[in-house]
Amino acid sequence: MAVGVFGVGQHATGFIAIGQIATGFFALGQVSTGVVAVGQLARGVFVVGQLAIGLAAIGQVALGVLWTGGIGVGAVRGFGLVYGLFPRDAIRSAQVWLRWYGNRLRNIPDDRPEPISLPAWRIPLAVIGTALIATAWWFIAGRAMEGILWAPD
Repeated sequence: MAVGVFGVGQHATGFIAIGQIATGFFALGQVSTGVVAVGQLARGVFVVGQLAIGLAAIGQVALGVLWTGGIGVGAVRGFGLVYGLFPRDAIRSAQVWLRWYGNRLRNIPDDRPEPISLPAWRIPLAVIGTALIATAWWFIAGRAMEGILWAPD
């Protein structure tokens, strides 16, 4: 078991961890847990792997709370065969409204954007789905990251 700033071994733990079961800020291994995790079973904040769960995830089977790429489900759709809970039109509409509001605060003349109408059921369903993914992330990855981002109780 390797422990330190730079851990390399079967059960590596450190700021940078490389091993079969790697836990650290940067983790690279088959079962990796960290803020940036790369591996077959990756979990953390920014993850890449075959089975990846994170706030931003890329993988063959990815579950991303905020963003997902590859094949999977996430709040916002990236590239690949991803089901985005929030449609692109809703995200574009929010970006246009934020830009308009920012320009209005800076006294820059700008036309008010036209609202994009979405089905009434889509936004509540997306919020509930994102909350379910966030809950799953917390139980699978968030609690496992105790000691990496915050001190254990």
